[in-house]
Amino acid sequence: MDIIGPYLLLPFFVLLLANLPVAVCLGLSSLVFLFFSGTRLPPLLIVSEMYDSVAKFALLALPMFVLAGELMNRLQLTDRLIDFARLLVGWVRGGLAHVNIAASMLFAGVSGSIFGDLASIGTILIPSMIRERYGAAFSAAVTASSGLIGAIIPPSTIMIILGAHLNLSIGGLFAAGIVPGLLIGLALMVVAFVESWRKGYGAVWRPEGMGHASRITLRALPVLTVPVFLIGGIIGGVFTPTEAGAAAVAYTFVLGLIYRRIDLPLLLTALRETVRITASALLIVSTAFVFSRILTFHRIPQELLDLLLAVSENPLMLILLMTLVLVIVGTFMDALANMIIMGPLLMPVMVGGLDMHPIQFGIWLMIGLLLGLLTPPLGLALFMVAPIAKVPVLRVAMAVVPFLAAQLVVLLAVALVPAITLTLPRMTGLIP
Repeated sequence: MDIIGPYLLLPFFVLLLANLPVAVCLGLSSLVFLFFSGTRLPPLLIVSEMYDSVAKFALLALPMFVLAGELMNRLQLTDRLIDFARLLVGWVRGGLAHVNIAASMLFAGVSGSIFGDLASIGTILIPSMIRERYGAAFSAAVTASSGLIGAIIPPSTIMIILGAHLNLSIGGLFAAGIVPGLLIGLALMVVAFVESWRKGYGAVWRPEGMGHASRITLRALPVLTVPVFLIGGIIGGVFTPTEAGAAAVAYTFVLGLIYRRIDLPLLLTALRETVRITASALLIVSTAFVFSRILTFHRIPQELLDLLLAVSENPLMLILLMTLVLVIVGTFMDALANMIIMGPLLMPVMVGGLDMHPIQFGIWLMIGLLLGLLTPPLGLALFMVAPIAKVPVLRVAMAVVPFLAAQLVVLLAVALVPAITLTLPRMTGLIP
């Protein structure tokens, strides 16, 4: 830590406080360290490691899933999922809040993206909830909280990157994310029900008969089959996760032709946005990878393990402490960069030191860092939904606390109960 602190961490935090992009902060601080710290690592390491970090076959799936999500968004298929979610849970107290959460759970398998979910569902449902006399801050908090499910229920672009860099089975991560994603959705619904009942939010919709239900289900069915088609294909051995990305694009393109909504301008816009999102994600990945390799070379994971064991040797206490570290770290920086840095840093501690299964560790790491997007007062998701609801971020931060608490309970359950994440991957033969 004698040279890591002043030559790597200090420049990084100074640049971060200067409001530079995360990728620039990671890259420049790594350069400062390599040139001025006197380390044995050569400065050319930054070039070779940046290349090696993205030259991975598994990452070919990333632009494919991004393109599939972009096409789904631009084909305006979100309304079909929202109507289906209303059919499922609209009759419960706080119906529109439950629709918001259920739509995020359904849309997760389509977009695979947190901010795609927030942008698509939030702009539709937050104004609708406010019109039905839900609190504006409550409406924004529900949307921000449920938006995390987009990265947990597969397919997930974050899982692809995480699996590629930690050498974990991407198919195994996909299967492992299903139960935690559903548990988070149910936990959020419980909180939404209690808050709606306590504050008298929202009207309850009455069922409109089997004919109406059948029409809504049939309209939503082609979209609902996307995650089933992808996960089923991976589990059944029909295609790899990388090939599944290409299959998702082909399936979405066929849907566009069937609905007669796809045209050349829409396709070009989706391709251009895919290039922008993929390039920005891979730039963060490559610079974060260099940063992480420097920490690993200087034995920071081993020092961290020694420090934790000096505090306590109780496994439960260590898991609680590391969970708190994840959420705090996730508050201050992009979740994707955090995963590339914190994954190799914490894996020896949690897998080697505490005997956590690598797949279980991957899901725990991902959920913990994603919760940082909700942590008051700096969570990025809060800043995204507050302008849609037209309320100050501080009010949204206060309203999100009960939802954040519910998700923390699920996160601890993931860390302490291996069966939550490992049962499905083992049943399907994706992990031993």
